[in-house]
Amino acid sequence: MRICGIDPGLNGGIALYNEKMSVVDAIRTPVYQLKKGKQSTKIMDMYSICKILNKFDPDHIFIEQQQAFPKQGVISTFKTGVGYGMYLGLMSVSGYAHTIVPPKTWKKKLGVGSDKDDARKRASELMPYARDLWQKKCEDGLAEAAMIAYYGVHESHVNVYLN
Repeated sequence: MRICGIDPGLNGGIALYNEKMSVVDAIRTPVYQLKKGKQSTKIMDMYSICKILNKFDPDHIFIEQQQAFPKQGVISTFKTGVGYGMYLGLMSVSGYAHTIVPPKTWKKKLGVGSDKDDARKRASELMPYARDLWQKKCEDGLAEAAMIAYYGVHESHVNVYLN
């Protein structure tokens, strides 16, 4: 059984968890820089994301639900919503069975705090064989994606054996 976990932010990641072999493969969300005059902005590279998902060929995908937060900037909120919507559309069009998981749900079940360092630490406790994947502070999205997949296998009530 190959379960994929997705932390859909620009600094997020995509992880594949294979329960039988206790293997995790994780890739940071592919992005590219879009230059507009003297400014540039990061945009998710959906073509590369499609290639990653096709390579992983998951039986089921668990994706963290995104939402707007009070005092979050309008541009940031819009980017978050666009990226999240692109993932949902991609999974639907590609025929991947998927489950949307609120962050509070998986974090509470797995005992993860809101601090990004807590996420890397807890992921290393749950999956010590994969801790090298998220050693750097900037790799917290990989740790979260791996834990979302871990949650999908061990804690969710979704029957991931049925697509």
